[in-house]
Amino acid sequence: MSLDPWHYPRTEFTHDTFVSLTRGPIASMSLFGPRRTGKTEFLLKDLGALAGDSYGHRVLYASFWQTGADPLAMMLYACDTALRPRSYGERVGAWLGNLPVKIRLGALKGMAEVEIDLSRKQSPRPADDLLLLDSYLDRLGDSRKPAILLFDEFQEIAGHDQAEQVMAGLRTSLDTRKSGVRTIFTGSSQVALKKVFDGRKAPFYRFAHPLHLPALDAGFVAHQLKVFHQVYRRKIDPARAAHVFERFDRNPLFLQRWLMSMGTDRTLDEDAAVTRTFADLAAELDYDRTWRKLAPYHRAMARILAERAGDPMGEAGAARYAELLGTKAPIPQTRQSYLRTLERRGIVDQWDREWRIADPIFEAWILDRGPDAF
Repeated sequence: MSLDPWHYPRTEFTHDTFVSLTRGPIASMSLFGPRRTGKTEFLLKDLGALAGDSYGHRVLYASFWQTGADPLAMMLYACDTALRPRSYGERVGAWLGNLPVKIRLGALKGMAEVEIDLSRKQSPRPADDLLLLDSYLDRLGDSRKPAILLFDEFQEIAGHDQAEQVMAGLRTSLDTRKSGVRTIFTGSSQVALKKVFDGRKAPFYRFAHPLHLPALDAGFVAHQLKVFHQVYRRKIDPARAAHVFERFDRNPLFLQRWLMSMGTDRTLDEDAAVTRTFADLAAELDYDRTWRKLAPYHRAMARILAERAGDPMGEAGAARYAELLGTKAPIPQTRQSYLRTLERRGIVDQWDREWRIADPIFEAWILDRGPDAF
């Protein structure tokens, strides 16, 4: 499927997801996976490639991560791209590498040519644009080979000022085309995804079957080391690589950046490469600035969650809070408010009823802080 030698295919999960999506009784799925664990790569290089290149389905990809853009216009642009007579790879490249601020969509039956602004609209006309989206989905639909819609970071649509109307219109369009259009919605926040699909008054209430992106296994490490040796003619101790992978919560980004640092600087050994990679990513992702914006009590709560030491609202959490700040812990309700602040800022998320730091690399960074950081 993918021509990228570094890509590690999730073969079994891809097959099972594709079969369930195209032949199963449920037309939509929601896929949760923490940040920087390979959701987008799975969509584009595994599922999208299998459906588009191997089985000839039309595949539409749209990312909602750019919160400043109009989500409805993004979907219309993705529809227009998916309908063009090019290979799946070429269409994905057009989406990722050449996203214009304004696009002019071709004329539909009975419709004039329409120009759409992808930036957030000052005076949105969702009813007109939803009619256009419905027409595009009708053209994409195929009961013999259903079109596959890949909506990445879909929870971000909720922040748009016309979110409810857009989601209601999209659901109506998808509901009437279940045999010809199948959809996967991904998200890096389980809490935010639940609000979209589990809220009783939400337009997508119980619309999608929930999936979890499986963690990468030891085969991923072995694959990366094999390609690293082929590219750089240098061998890395497999046990050391496995240790680094586990330390950073099986995060593929960190492992690949760690290998890259040694590939581009032969003077680095494994330990020095960990130190450099950790520092480089922390600087790129601006962890220090995020940390400095937090009050001491928020930092203490983040550290307790990073340690995964049990219920942060219970007695053990109170004792750890007092130890970190040298003061008596506030009541559980107050500590709960600290947690909610961290959630609103996108620092924590709830995974399977356990509150965790949303970014596993940031979690490791927090655990690396000394006593004076609180």
